[in-house]
Amino acid sequence: MSLYCGIAYRRKISQGYRLLSTYVTKARYLFELKEDDGACKKAQQAGAFYLFHSLAPLLQTAEHRYLVPRFSLLEVESLLHKFGQDAQRIEDSVLIGCSEQHEAWFALDLGLNSSFSTHASLPKSEVETELQGSFIELRKAIFQLNSMDSSLLFTAQALLRWHDGHQFCSKSGQPTRKNIAGSKRVCPSNNIIYYPQMAPVVITLVSDGTRCLLARQSSFPKGMYSALAGFCDIGENMEEAVRREVAEEVGLEVENMQFSASQHWPFPNSSLMIACHATVKPGQTETLLS
Repeated sequence: MSLYCGIAYRRKISQGYRLLSTYVTKARYLFELKEDDGACKKAQQAGAFYLFHSLAPLLQTAEHRYLVPRFSLLEVESLLHKFGQDAQRIEDSVLIGCSEQHEAWFALDLGLNSSFSTHASLPKSEVETELQGSFIELRKAIFQLNSMDSSLLFTAQALLRWHDGHQFCSKSGQPTRKNIAGSKRVCPSNNIIYYPQMAPVVITLVSDGTRCLLARQSSFPKGMYSALAGFCDIGENMEEAVRREVAEEVGLEVENMQFSASQHWPFPNSSLMIACHATVKPGQTETLLS
């Protein structure tokens, strides 16, 4: 009886913790916004917006670092009105996250101008002057941003680029429509749903135990080297991709491989960068010197 009560008590505590978990409530809230256009539109009213121009985020300089300004819906609408556009352009925004207090965060690109869009590109220099910032290529700014800002901007840029490049149905050729959150696009003619995708990439540091192998491309700046990297092929698992890439690029056969970490990487498109360590078979270490 005491054992049963103990198990029941622990289960009750565990359930209570799950209900109170900030992560769980955030995840469920974001899922609701992605699935419910009405809830997402309501969240925009009290949400915050990150602004881009042709996929470059608006940044402000402060003490050799970049700050990422955020704007309310009213401020974005006022900006659009100032440059002769109406609030309908807000529908081009994408949901990129939320705070622990459930303040929803969105990203809006003021420069992307597709061939069939009714929204013209806003003048870059004039918007920069108005907002007291600069639209800076994300790759150039990455090391001067804090980790939270860079993660949000990575997500924003990847989603904005995906929507800009996937505006037509591959089956019918008809224009697709994004939902309010930007978590999917739907073809009205056949109801096919398209979701943003990212490609898995393995990046592997090869070692013989005491030395590491680095490589470079002819396009790299002088003195720049990299671990070996490549996209996973269809049908491959992570281990197979590492073995193949190392064999293709440097002619070595991997003996052991260990996963290290992963991160989203938006350059040049949206990728899941999977970092690994690998060792080569005995007797092949001489190749590392060539």
